[in-house]
Amino acid sequence: MPYTGATAGYAAGEQTNTSKLDYALETTFNVAPGGAYQRLRMTGESLAVQDGVATPDEINDIPEDAETVLTSRSTRGSINGVVSYGTYDDLLAGVLGADWSASAKFTSTDASAIRLNSNLIINLGDDGGFKASIPAAGIVHILDTTKAIDYSTHYSIDYGGHINIGSGFFTEYNWNDGTLTPGATLTVNGITNDKLGKTFTFRKALAGQWQHFTGNMVSQVQISLQQGQAPTIQIDVVGSDMKVSTVDVSGSVNAATSTAIMNTVDGFLGCKIFGTAPAGCIRSASITLSRNGNAQDTGMGHVGACGVQFGSLQARMEIQYFFKDYTQFLAWQAGQKGVVSVSIQDASGNGYEFMMLNGRIFNPTNPISQKNSTIVTTVSVTGNPLPGGGTFGIRRIVAGV
Repeated sequence: MPYTGATAGYAAGEQTNTSKLDYALETTFNVAPGGAYQRLRMTGESLAVQDGVATPDEINDIPEDAETVLTSRSTRGSINGVVSYGTYDDLLAGVLGADWSASAKFTSTDASAIRLNSNLIINLGDDGGFKASIPAAGIVHILDTTKAIDYSTHYSIDYGGHINIGSGFFTEYNWNDGTLTPGATLTVNGITNDKLGKTFTFRKALAGQWQHFTGNMVSQVQISLQQGQAPTIQIDVVGSDMKVSTVDVSGSVNAATSTAIMNTVDGFLGCKIFGTAPAGCIRSASITLSRNGNAQDTGMGHVGACGVQFGSLQARMEIQYFFKDYTQFLAWQAGQKGVVSVSIQDASGNGYEFMMLNGRIFNPTNPISQKNSTIVTTVSVTGNPLPGGGTFGIRRIVAGV
């Protein structure tokens, strides 16, 4: 008869394939919350303890070091993954210090038109219901297929209840004053950086117990889109402490998202720099969101941090494309500022538009590196705050919305 069943005792140790990482937003800093946790998709992680120690130069008649003592503790590491819709939204909100806005959509009809005025505002033939349903500031997408308008920008609601969108749209479309075509839409759906402080507990399940990494702020997020590779994301966190526990503090664990991995072939929706797509094909785009000047506050009486400083958001992009003309170099030369965006979606039509709201190009290069090769331009884009605030935004692209 054939042999059946598995062989016991073959594993040298715990296996990565069966190890899990999940997280929850902390209601109190450095305290592992109960309730629901969210399972993470990842390609790897490096969360680890960092103990601070001191060994005094004690004088003694035996040539040996004195006892080493614990002086502090922190945790840090990275979570790596591939870009998929909805998977890392909580952690993106953490680095941006904001919450995602709920989707709101307004469709123009003959009776209720969308009018874009030359004083940089949108007026709606609307009873106020749409404007009443949207946040005071965020990302708005303007779509009018008849007039070939497909534009995203930061907005704010002014004291008169108008939707203020700044000058970028009017410059890009050479628009002074007019009404969009019936059927055109305004959609609010995304996030812009703000001033919320968010810390997370990460739980690593190993050997029937849990490692609780508490007090973690998201210090940096890097998103890389590159020709010939799957889009990747790296999330760096800095925390206060780690404890090994036999107690499962979670009430439940939500399943990891099951959305498709995005790709840079049919999933890449394009790049715009100040409203213009580079003439040559895009080779790569990288986005770095950092909390500049973040720190942990430590004191005596406990080993980990007793508080955290979130620092300030620093946003950067680096875009590479085949060089064909000087459009972006001339924008750099003129010191131009404006929206710089990169968009990607999955096979279902869900995705993201990553937006520098008021970017400026620095250090453009187009080196002649070697024979028999096509010249590649690299532009570095630095985010600058808009008047009243706002450096970086992400628009959710939702299929059918």
